[in-house]
Amino acid sequence: MKKSVMICTSLVLCVALAISSSLSSMALTAAQKNSINKKIANYQAENKKLNSEISQLKKEKNQQSAVLSAIQKKISNIQAIINAYNAEINRINTVIADNKAKIAAKETEIEQDKTEYKKRIRAIYMSEWDSSLKLLLGADSFSKFLQLRKLTEAVSAKDKKFMESLSAEIAELNSINEENKTLLESQVELKSEVKKQQDELKSQEAEAKALYNEISKEVKDTSKEISANEAEIAKLKKQLEAEVTAKGNAAATFINPNTGFMWPVAGYYGISSPFGYRSRGFHSGMDIAGGGISGRPILAIADGVVYMANKSWTSAQGKSGYASYGNFCAVNHGTMTIKGSSAKYVAFYAHATSIIVSVGQNVKQGQVLGYVGTTGNSTGPHLHIGIQKNGAWVNPYPLLRG
Repeated sequence: MKKSVMICTSLVLCVALAISSSLSSMALTAAQKNSINKKIANYQAENKKLNSEISQLKKEKNQQSAVLSAIQKKISNIQAIINAYNAEINRINTVIADNKAKIAAKETEIEQDKTEYKKRIRAIYMSEWDSSLKLLLGADSFSKFLQLRKLTEAVSAKDKKFMESLSAEIAELNSINEENKTLLESQVELKSEVKKQQDELKSQEAEAKALYNEISKEVKDTSKEISANEAEIAKLKKQLEAEVTAKGNAAATFINPNTGFMWPVAGYYGISSPFGYRSRGFHSGMDIAGGGISGRPILAIADGVVYMANKSWTSAQGKSGYASYGNFCAVNHGTMTIKGSSAKYVAFYAHATSIIVSVGQNVKQGQVLGYVGTTGNSTGPHLHIGIQKNGAWVNPYPLLRG
């Protein structure tokens, strides 16, 4: 009897050793896991630094955008000044044109007066009294001589006054024309100066735009680098996830044979806070915790569809309502028949350090949804799992462990 027991024991030990050997060859070594976790940490640290750089670049981008707006406004203002000066120049041109027309009319009038004056002088010269001397010498009396002398003086004075008046008018018109010419030259110089300023501002605008575009490209390139790092992190985490599958049933998550639900964190079965009422109120789920649970994969307890997911929780979101869950997802596991009774089941997986599934995504039982963390209203790393049956909260433990 003892011999048969010993044989059976030996066989069991052999099988156990064979399984253990097989599993160890499939699983990652501690050194490999440490190396992968170190790489993940490095990528996460790099992403944190890159995100900080993006924030700074966005600030610079906003500042450069403000500079651009200011330059463009100055250009618009200078253009308005140019338009005002152009209007003034056009007005001056109109005045100059009117003055030229007046000068032309006055010159015509002068020419006519000069012609009449010449005719009168010629007539005097050609007549028998063609000169003042002849006119005066021809007087037959002294009184007539005096009258004729006064007449010639009057005629001479009138001509002199006419010429002086004509000269004054011409001088006045010339003065106006010169003044307008000077003013026009001044306006043209000013317009040239304003144009110079506008060209300088446009050059500044081009420089600011180039810097703005360069910053935008830098933001885009940095974002691509972050995405590449995140893809690498996901790849490395999949290597760690493969360990769960590689270990087989000996280390894999327990599946309740009575319900078909899978335990959500492989190898961790400690409950730090059960379902039901407690000192702080009603606890709608249960908390799975244990040493080293932080960062462990969170597994789907059954097939389903993700219908809620918060993947970017920050303390700014608060710790009330769904924000108390931190990073979490909710999976509609559909209708399941347990012990002849059908019901609709929805599960909430909360406080994750990260969630890697998205709303609308189909998931299979055992698929990784995220990683255990302590986001939201949490005092330490754990997975809060809550299950609704036909819309009402139920105790997850009997469904998951029996």
